[in-house]
Amino acid sequence: MIVDVHIHYVSPGAFDTVRRRPDTYGVRLLPGDGVCLQVGDEPPTRPLLPALYTLDLHAKFFAEQGIDTAVFGPLMDIAGYSLPPAQGAAWSRLQNEALAAALRDEAPGAHRGLATVPLQDPATAAAELSFAVRDLGLLGAMVDPNALGQPLGDAAFDPFWKAAADLAAPVVLHPFLLEAVERFGRHYLHNLVGYPFETTLAAASLILGGTLDRFPGLAVVLVHGGGFLPYHIGRFDRAHETRPEARVNDAGLPSRYLRRFLYDTLVQRPEALRYLVQLVGHDRVMLGSDHPFWMGDPDPLRVVREADLDPATRAAIFGENAARIFHLG
Repeated sequence: MIVDVHIHYVSPGAFDTVRRRPDTYGVRLLPGDGVCLQVGDEPPTRPLLPALYTLDLHAKFFAEQGIDTAVFGPLMDIAGYSLPPAQGAAWSRLQNEALAAALRDEAPGAHRGLATVPLQDPATAAAELSFAVRDLGLLGAMVDPNALGQPLGDAAFDPFWKAAADLAAPVVLHPFLLEAVERFGRHYLHNLVGYPFETTLAAASLILGGTLDRFPGLAVVLVHGGGFLPYHIGRFDRAHETRPEARVNDAGLPSRYLRRFLYDTLVQRPEALRYLVQLVGHDRVMLGSDHPFWMGDPDPLRVVREADLDPATRAAIFGENAARIFHLG
């Protein structure tokens, strides 16, 4: 079984409800060509790629690539962390119910989904994750590493992390929200540099802030091959040895936590994937395409096949690890 754990989809059923009741959710569909949404006072989205809300287009990609099962994550562009808590909770619930219904009715048994949660209120996020897993059959959650500028390792988020650990529900960190950096400029650096940076920052916060120590059963997935973390882990260790700030929450040596995370294969080059597997272990890496985005991998199995890995390692990455981590039947 080949499993893709990095896919994005929003059920159009959520759009239909928002169109009728925008004030309930704080979300509006904007007029014009394509599907554009405005979440609260945030800037409107660019027109959504059709595959983001069309399961048939995902199915076509899976058939072309030989992918058997996908773990569908939400779209972090519209997570809605800036909404008031009540609207944020309603918007998360709507997306989760619509996703579960779409996967049940249009792809029964083939694919599974991840919840979105109102991370602006960690206790409510914990409750929504519990509902999504226990009542809707979703497998875990996808969250933005940038929770409105608050570090994910802050103890304020512990109710959410505790729920994820207690439910054995993996949490995928997927970047979208960035602080304004003028030097990102016109060369798409907000994506090329900003997104891996956000993943690295969040992972470092979970390590050094003690979250991984407080919740030893927590499973956290880092997309884009873990951002910059695996390739600069020696720098983190050096800081831990020489700077008291890196030890203020009594975390251990950062490199000892590398295997506490899971990683996808979206590093684009076989040499990078081979290094990642050697560093963290073949049992911590899972196939990820980021379909349907431009920066995704249009041929995600290729990088695994070209990374000079033994057959058992390839099989683990292609699907066995995902089946274990996401409890796929």
